[in-house]
Amino acid sequence: DQLAVSLLEDEGFRQQATAGSLLNQLALIVGSNPQVDAALRLLNAATSDEVPLALQEALLTSVDQGLRRRGTSVAELLLSDSPSEQLQVRMAAHFRRASELASDDQQSLGIRQSAVRLLALADWQTASKSLPALLSPQTPQSLQRAAVETLAAQSSEQVAATLLENWRVFSPQLRRNVVDALLTEAARINALVDAVENGTVRLSEIEADTRQLLLNHPDKVVRTRSEKVFRAQLNTDRAQVVQAYQDVLDFETDTHRGFEVFKQKCAVCHQVGEVGHAIAPNLASTTNKSSADLLIAILDPNREAQPNFNTYSVLTDDGRVISGIIAEESATSITLRRAEGKQDVILRSNIDELIANGTSLMPEGLEQDITRQQLADVISFLKSIGK
Repeated sequence: DQLAVSLLEDEGFRQQATAGSLLNQLALIVGSNPQVDAALRLLNAATSDEVPLALQEALLTSVDQGLRRRGTSVAELLLSDSPSEQLQVRMAAHFRRASELASDDQQSLGIRQSAVRLLALADWQTASKSLPALLSPQTPQSLQRAAVETLAAQSSEQVAATLLENWRVFSPQLRRNVVDALLTEAARINALVDAVENGTVRLSEIEADTRQLLLNHPDKVVRTRSEKVFRAQLNTDRAQVVQAYQDVLDFETDTHRGFEVFKQKCAVCHQVGEVGHAIAPNLASTTNKSSADLLIAILDPNREAQPNFNTYSVLTDDGRVISGIIAEESATSITLRRAEGKQDVILRSNIDELIANGTSLMPEGLEQDITRQQLADVISFLKSIGK
């Protein structure tokens, strides 16, 4: 820690391009050290007014990551008997200042984002003073997303209620960010299901891939509750659904309208040209499929799902649940990839359980989200790819 503190206090070194990367690595090592005094000394040095806010945020986050490897965190360390009263007062003032900066729309976006991320390490009382207000339509999207991620990093039981409180004013992207944050813990998932059950969140506002994830969740309580709330509103007999939609094959279609449907509903996992995300199978082969085959592929995606596009759920040793297709594997980690190209790298040593969901990445129930005409149009568009 002496090296880290010495380098941090050297203004000339801080100006160097590689300074941040080296200091972050040192901060991670210091946080991982069983001697908490080292972490406390670095926290004290990192919160100096002379250290730029972005570097403060990065260093404190690295210290926190190191502490979490030992089963604790910055927040828990500050609540323990280890810090001096002077450091506790200093850190409390530091987090209050971060809260003020996060709310100050006269500050640059970069400063506000750094301030928001710092609040992930603060106590709930401090963090909750400014973060919920940032989930408003007036807040820049990147700052909204940072606020959601920071709220999700808090351990308070009030997180889920705070994220869902103003659901009706959230943009589609912010809703997806909020749902992603809620999917990491069983208690928060139950809050989401409660919100659907009581009408705060409409079932149609929950993406089809999220509904499928919950219906196949490894936690039996979550799975049972989701089935109760969702299954009643979904026709689960896919063969009957396909049969019921045969008439769309005779509709007059418009490929341009179909492209718009693709962008809205399919591009989170499929890519055509430069539009969308190349996660699911390449759609170039769809031109050789009949319209009837495409109807089945869309409405009954698990009938002939490719094994490498089936989803898995990982239960980590700290209680998180992460789902997606296995995009990469190494000796020490696996990478799960999901909608919009988002991915998580999980150390094998942190995996408590790996479960094959037995379902395709493409969700069932898309017919709940589009009209018959839109279905006909998107089939027409898929047939036109490459022509």
